[in-house]
Amino acid sequence: MLDGTKKYQTRVEFALDYITQEIAQGNLKAGDKLPNEKDLAEQLGISRTPIREAMKTLSVAGLIDIRHGHGSYVRGEQGAPALPLNLFQLYLQDSTPEMLMELRDIFDRNCTELAAQRRTDADLAKMRECIDRLKALTEQPNASLDDMLKADLDFHRAIYEATGNKLIVTVADFVLNMVAPWVKKSLDVSGRIRAVDLHEQMYASILNQEIGVPSRLSVDANMKHFKQSLDQE
Repeated sequence: MLDGTKKYQTRVEFALDYITQEIAQGNLKAGDKLPNEKDLAEQLGISRTPIREAMKTLSVAGLIDIRHGHGSYVRGEQGAPALPLNLFQLYLQDSTPEMLMELRDIFDRNCTELAAQRRTDADLAKMRECIDRLKALTEQPNASLDDMLKADLDFHRAIYEATGNKLIVTVADFVLNMVAPWVKKSLDVSGRIRAVDLHEQMYASILNQEIGVPSRLSVDANMKHFKQSLDQE
């Protein structure tokens, strides 16, 4: 049964990859009508059921409009600028924790250094408040794990904001939202006090405006902790 489910999911992903690549490469443009399920199934050599499931996924992701009785269309011109981000989101949702961790590592390493160079007193105050909030929660036996997660994520968002670059803030926060479930797991299984200590290291690096090796050591410690958490059952 499991093998059958896995095979079905593989066919859905195959259909998703094909359609998204057609859109990304410009073979299917905004407003274009997609081939019908029967034609796509014959073209890809799979049944219509995974094609239908792939279409539903693409519709939820905002890449296509399914017009019952008329077919499926790539989102119109007004939605065209969002297509690359929607494609990115679609692939993120299908990524492994390890892939997400590597992506987050790239953002955190560079954002921490940039924040160290550009941070203001207001930025530092915001980071400090997040750490203090997280620390206070870890000292409460019955504190909500969701509240701890919010404090943790708010700290990282404060770092992104300290870069002063709205593009970085938008994309980095997008990635952070995708890894949030794994950050929550990290808080739950690896010791909440340890999370506070690691955030203190990153804060000190930004406060002291460290760049290069000193800055990356603090991020490396956070990523190592994060990876160890993912490896635990």
